[in-house]
Amino acid sequence: MELKELISAFAAKLGIEGLEVKDGSCSLEIDGIPLEIVEMLDGKALVATAIIGPPPLEKTEAFYELLLAANAESLGMQAMAFGKLPDSSDLILQWRLLTHDLQLASFCTDLEAFVNKVEQWRQALEDFRPVAEEATIMEEDAPSMGLPNSGYISV
Repeated sequence: MELKELISAFAAKLGIEGLEVKDGSCSLEIDGIPLEIVEMLDGKALVATAIIGPPPLEKTEAFYELLLAANAESLGMQAMAFGKLPDSSDLILQWRLLTHDLQLASFCTDLEAFVNKVEQWRQALEDFRPVAEEATIMEEDAPSMGLPNSGYISV
């Protein structure tokens, strides 16, 4: 299913007006989270991108190490990956979805799971900030707590 057709059916199902695809891209907001969905590979895949937020000021390297571990050991299995916006320091979570045999119901379910994962990591980042700040003041190693447990990796 093409992005334009998918977004049209999605908008109709949820009663959203004005949701449209321009130049193979669609911007929308779900639960207060802005998303950008883009067609890739000549329409054979969709990539959704959501901003998690800026990295913590303290223990930034340790936080990035935790994100890289999550990328390698859990998110990759879900066709998701962390990244950084090229024009800012904001961390992003991206989700790739193949369009072959894609149906509206599975798209809705998977999109909801993606939004939930974004919310989980946004909260984890906010929870990490004060712990990292305290560890810096106490001159301790970086904390390894406060990040979501995917079931594949304990952080």
